[in-house]
Amino acid sequence: MANTFVRAAIVMAACLTAGCYNYAPLATVDPQPGTSLAVTLSDAGSESLMRSLGPEAFVVRGRYVGTDERGMLLAVTSVERRRGWVEPWSGETVALPADVIASTEVRRLAKGRSLLLAGAGVVGVVAVGSIALTGGGTDLGVANGPPGKR
Repeated sequence: MANTFVRAAIVMAACLTAGCYNYAPLATVDPQPGTSLAVTLSDAGSESLMRSLGPEAFVVRGRYVGTDERGMLLAVTSVERRRGWVEPWSGETVALPADVIASTEVRRLAKGRSLLLAGAGVVGVVAVGSIALTGGGTDLGVANGPPGKR
C-alpha cells in the first residue's frame, strides 16, 4: 500500500513539473539572458550560416545569451532543418547577425494546456489510488468457485 502512495506521489510531481509550451512573438528588443527563443532564419541567412549551423537551417532554438557586434548570441539547443527534421545541440553559442533573422519568438508556458495536463494527472492518481484501496478487481478463483470435475 505504501508503495502505491509513493508511485502516486511521483506521478503527481511529474504532472506538476511538466508543462506545455508554445512560442509567441518576442515583445522586446533585448530579452533577459536565459530566455528560450526560436529564431527563424531568412533564406539568405540560412545560406550564410551554413558553416556554423549546417545545411538548410530553418529555425534555431536555444537560450538567449546576449548581443555583441556579431549579433544575437544564442546557446543553441536544436536546429530545425528546412525538410523538417530537428537536430539536437548541446548549448554551443552561435552569433546570429540581425540581417539573417526573419523572426524571433519566445517560448512561453501554455497555462490552459498545462492545467489540463495536471488535471489529467490528478485524475490518474485518484484512479490508481482508488483501485489500490479497494483491492483492484475480482479474484476469479473465488467468483467462479473452486475448479471441479467436469
